Amino acid sequence: MAVSVPLGFISAVAMLIQVLIFVYLYRSHRTRFFCYFVWAWVCFVVWQILSLSVQISGAGSGVAARARNGSGIIGDLLVLAAGLAFRRDYRIRWPHALLAGAYVLVAMVFASPSATVIGLPLSNRFVDAAALTLGGLAFWPRRGAATAPRGSRLLSASLVLWGVHRVVAPLVIDGSESVAFIAFNTTFVLVYFLIVFGIIIVVLDRARAETESLKEFNERLVHGLGEGLTLVDGNYTIRHANRWMAQRFGAVVGRRCYEVVAADRRPCPGCPLERRESMDAPALVEVAGAGERQLVLTCSPVRQADGGVFLLELVADVTAQERLRARLAEAEQLAATGELAAGLAHEIRNPLAAIVNATTLLDVPDTLSADERVATLGAIRKEARRLNAILSDFLAFAGPRQPNRVTADIGQVVEHVARLIREERGRDGGLRVEVTVDPAVSPFAFDADQLTQVLWNIARNGVAAMDGKGRLALAVAREDREVRVTVADEGPGISAEAHRRIFQPFYSSRLGGTGLGLAIARRIVTAHGGRIELTSSPGRGSRFTVCLPLEKS
Repeated sequence: MAVSVPLGFISAVAMLIQVLIFVYLYRSHRTRFFCYFVWAWVCFVVWQILSLSVQISGAGSGVAARARNGSGIIGDLLVLAAGLAFRRDYRIRWPHALLAGAYVLVAMVFASPSATVIGLPLSNRFVDAAALTLGGLAFWPRRGAATAPRGSRLLSASLVLWGVHRVVAPLVIDGSESVAFIAFNTTFVLVYFLIVFGIIIVVLDRARAETESLKEFNERLVHGLGEGLTLVDGNYTIRHANRWMAQRFGAVVGRRCYEVVAADRRPCPGCPLERRESMDAPALVEVAGAGERQLVLTCSPVRQADGGVFLLELVADVTAQERLRARLAEAEQLAATGELAAGLAHEIRNPLAAIVNATTLLDVPDTLSADERVATLGAIRKEARRLNAILSDFLAFAGPRQPNRVTADIGQVVEHVARLIREERGRDGGLRVEVTVDPAVSPFAFDADQLTQVLWNIARNGVAAMDGKGRLALAVAREDREVRVTVADEGPGISAEAHRRIFQPFYSSRLGGTGLGLAIARRIVTAHGGRIELTSSPGRGSRFTVCLPLEKS
């Protein structure tokens, strides 16, 4: 006992340390075969601790001794499962677990309680030795395999030696204090540590191979992108760039990002680099590049291992798309102009016919009384004003100017439109104009004159729909990343057919209307990067919502 107890204590401590190392490695290398190894080593630790307690207490029989033998057998079977999982991706299933449990129970019941695992009956020793040997052979590299994890041969040979040790040791050892006992235990410790080293080497080499494979995949993905990709540090310096960037801009690593992509070689307007640590969503930045290139940068924060935050920029060259979009817009403009010309001819024909008829009457002397001549001249003036309104609206629609964006308060524009509506209908007591402005809406950039025209057209249509009597509500609110200005009336509503055509040029359900007001309004809002939404149903009023994105401003 003077020698066996210290050896057992040292072995138990060493095994426990190894289990802790395995558990630590398993947290970042979760493979099935390694999981089975971890549980096998837990069983061996239990076996070693129970063996030590039996030696100290001198109780060679009882539950502790049987549990000691059972834990050792379970550990051997788990080593076999680890080898099969490594070789064939084996997974322990319930039938296999029940069969192994039955074998362990039989071995615990029929083996001598005073025997160690080494001292089990011959049949049990051969089964356990076979489990260790087969588990070791499973780690030997396949014939013809291109690559094999480093350490697999060491692990395989060490497990086979351990299996041989299980069979040979009881035939040689004649006592717990003999020289043969000490020699074989020393050999066991050496083989045991070789197994541990082999397991660690195999796990780490497999993780290294997976990391290299993932790295190669990421490199192929990054370099195969049809767009540029750069990693920019806090000083605007490009730390990494893909092949797309090198092909279009040359060597860019080490240069300032704005010197590469911006035509004026200055930091891009709206660059999110300074606020990268507080970003919660990717930011889009439009950049005018050299050679009349149009670039769009999608910027996202990336945290580094040292705690710093870099900016990952996806660079898209949209020059061709923008040119194609411009050509399509020009073609649409020409098509729309053709439709407008046809509509304009139709709208002009009626006033001109009325004017021609009136002048014909005026040319014939003594055919009209004084009052009839005054009425005829008034009709001519009325039709002339109508022609002027049609031509003015046509020019506004056919050739709209680009928005002159200036940072302003949209609430003041809405209040101004409401005041104009009240002044125009000042003598009508049946109209109520209400304005609601959300204080959370801060000033942003837009063309105040153009948006005044938009809201004026929509509001006047709402008042006309109610015949000047009812409630007209104007509201300003912010929703997500856009400002929404709503104009709601209590008129008769809009039918499904009118809803479909209401933004078309020269479509009007109002007597005397040119049918261009809403078409102009939508074109102005579209130029601001926004849209107009319409919600209406017959008998329930109408709600026009002008949506303006804050990013475009």
